[in-house]
Amino acid sequence: MSETHFYFNPNEKGLTVFLGKTESKLMEIAWEHKNISVKTALFHLPEKDKPAYTTVMTILSRMADKNLLLREKDGRSFLYRPALTKKQFLAQKISQIKSCLQQFK
Repeated sequence: MSETHFYFNPNEKGLTVFLGKTESKLMEIAWEHKNISVKTALFHLPEKDKPAYTTVMTILSRMADKNLLLREKDGRSFLYRPALTKKQFLAQKISQIKSCLQQFK
């Protein structure tokens, strides 16, 4: 499996250090529920600032393009599941940061 994209913002907290705010929430939902649809994701997103259905659909699709989620056809829609466990994801990000810092030795 190819590595996921690399984004790092040390001024954020939690997963938002590595992902956007909505991506972070969606990853947490995917890790908790294993397989999610757009409807499932929308149901579990907090009511405050809940994005539109098409926005969530686009974000999930882009997360699959970034190898954060795996996508499979389910009738007329898609199901998404995490490409890595949370532990594997965080280990990969830490490894990427260490590799980046090695350039400054």
